Amino acid sequence: MSVLETARRRRPAVFFLTRGPLLAALSGLALTVLAAFYVHSMLSGVAQARLADEADARSRHVQQRLDRIAATLAAEGDFLTANPAPAEFDRQVALLIDLRPEIRSVSWVGPDGRVLRTGPAGADEASPGFADLTFAVPITGVPAAGASTGGSTGGGVTVRLGSDGASLLLARVTPGVGTALVARIDLRDLLTLRMDGQADPALWTRLSLRSRGGEAAFVQTGHAATATAEFSRAISIGDGMWWLDMTGDLVAGLARQWWEVEAVLVFGLALTLGVSLVLMVSRRRAYDRVVLMESLEQANAVLHASERKYRDIYENAVEGMFTISVGGAFLSANPALVRMLGYASEGELATAVADAWAQLFIDPRPRADFPRDVVDRGAVQDFVAEIRRKDGSTLWASLSARVLLDGAGRAYALQGTADDITDRRRAEVALRLAKEQSEFASRAKTEFLANMSHELRTPLNAIIGFSEIIGSQSLGAIGNPAYAEYARDIHDSGRMLLDLINDILDLSKIEAGKRELNEHMVDLPRVFVSCLRVVKERAIRGGINLQTDYAGFLPRLRADEVALKQLLSNLLANAVKFTLKGGTVTLGAVVDEDGRLVITVTDTGIGMRAEDISRALEPFRQIENPLTRTAGGAGLGLPLVRALVELHGGTLEIDSEPGTGTTARVIMPADRVWPDMGLVAAAN
Repeated sequence: MSVLETARRRRPAVFFLTRGPLLAALSGLALTVLAAFYVHSMLSGVAQARLADEADARSRHVQQRLDRIAATLAAEGDFLTANPAPAEFDRQVALLIDLRPEIRSVSWVGPDGRVLRTGPAGADEASPGFADLTFAVPITGVPAAGASTGGSTGGGVTVRLGSDGASLLLARVTPGVGTALVARIDLRDLLTLRMDGQADPALWTRLSLRSRGGEAAFVQTGHAATATAEFSRAISIGDGMWWLDMTGDLVAGLARQWWEVEAVLVFGLALTLGVSLVLMVSRRRAYDRVVLMESLEQANAVLHASERKYRDIYENAVEGMFTISVGGAFLSANPALVRMLGYASEGELATAVADAWAQLFIDPRPRADFPRDVVDRGAVQDFVAEIRRKDGSTLWASLSARVLLDGAGRAYALQGTADDITDRRRAEVALRLAKEQSEFASRAKTEFLANMSHELRTPLNAIIGFSEIIGSQSLGAIGNPAYAEYARDIHDSGRMLLDLINDILDLSKIEAGKRELNEHMVDLPRVFVSCLRVVKERAIRGGINLQTDYAGFLPRLRADEVALKQLLSNLLANAVKFTLKGGTVTLGAVVDEDGRLVITVTDTGIGMRAEDISRALEPFRQIENPLTRTAGGAGLGLPLVRALVELHGGTLEIDSEPGTGTTARVIMPADRVWPDMGLVAAAN
């Protein structure tokens, strides 16, 4: 936000509405209101006069229509009362209604007031007001007693209001006969019908026809008004006098002049607003100039401080910063980049390096990829390339850059940073070489152990075999019994050495990826019994109780039976070895909720600390304690067990606590458990 915008926020527009604009606004409003009242009062008089003219015109119009209807009845009356045929009567009545559309129906009434015929066909013969017409129609042409106060004409036309209050009856009496021709006229049509060249009837809110005797019929036009004016005009019907009462809408009378009042208001308000705005804008501009003058030095000081700050960051940055044109020319470079490339100054760098892509990049592939990728993607992060310095030496740099676009959206330069990662690159190369050497040494060790173990087996088998023959004196008795005892010791030591060599060979094969599984469906109870039999004699000698804990039926397991026996025998042997006299070793099995087979070997032995478990799983590593030193072992049991379990796709978990015991869990995946091939009875 600019300084001027901030100042305007502190001083809103109302602040500039000082005495001058306020006085101008109030004066303009007062004059506008007075002018509007004057125009309104003037137009009200005009509306009153207009409504009076309209009342005169409407009364004349109603008078003319009634005179024409009376004249038509006089002209057609003799024929229609001469008892014509019904069809002819209806036809003549239809012609009469076409000529005078104000007439709704025509009835032929007898001397007794009974309706003899009504046309047109379908008109209501019992229309209100016909039943008592005898009192209004004199037989001799002279009004009878009780006749309508409307009076009768010398030509035999009698006028009265219908009993329904919404119609006017005009009766033409046939002299000497006593019959009459009665025309029924709808008052609404008569009073509200638009006159040619006259104003809309909506000027009137109420119209009524009133006789001198007080009878009246009202017509409500449905138009509401807030200001009205009353008018009455006399109408002569026959030899009687009637009054047409009209209530007019003054606002509707002003309808053609409404714009004059509003024009005065709009013009006055617009003029007032314009003058006030001009004064306010002038005041505001003066204030803006003061604010700008006062804040200019402060803004310049802030700008200079910001420029110095970012210049310091640019010049003292540890990483190199650059701006290079798309063609490769240096537009700017900070001191860090100049030192990194071995130049004395930014000017020397820009002069010496005309094409950065061709002169700095060693490898032609990054030379073309880097600028193209930045332009295509808009930005590139951590682009590694080998860069040539001024003295010809090279360095490895990590480049990050973004593209700069001109006003037309075309790329014209690349702006970014460069980090010297030569040391990191060398460390990565050294680490990779060390890793390769370590892997080579590990493979060499594994191959050496596999070869040596194989070479040692042959002579060792001979030692075991011959010592067994000598110890058992199979070829004859030995004179000195001590020799036989020595032979048995040689045999036991050879067997122990052979087991160790076998473990080393198996572990080496697994690590080298040469151990293959001979898988088939394994009968678990039979394998458990076989493994328990291997450690049973040693457990009896140590006073250790062997137990089992698994269901009466177990599923089959797809596995290498030899490997399964080997890993279970190692776990049981370890449990027996590290359990004191009177302790217990338990072999269990269960299928968990995920369908995996979990085989457990639990002992109540000496246990070990949690931090020692990972060391116990390393080859040739043993936990230091007195029992380990007396029990012996090469430290290959648990590593071999884990390798065999993982070879089956399973996992080995060990929980242990010093003085409490250890639990080893062999978890085989669910896809190796086959419960649908029949359950195998578990033999305890």
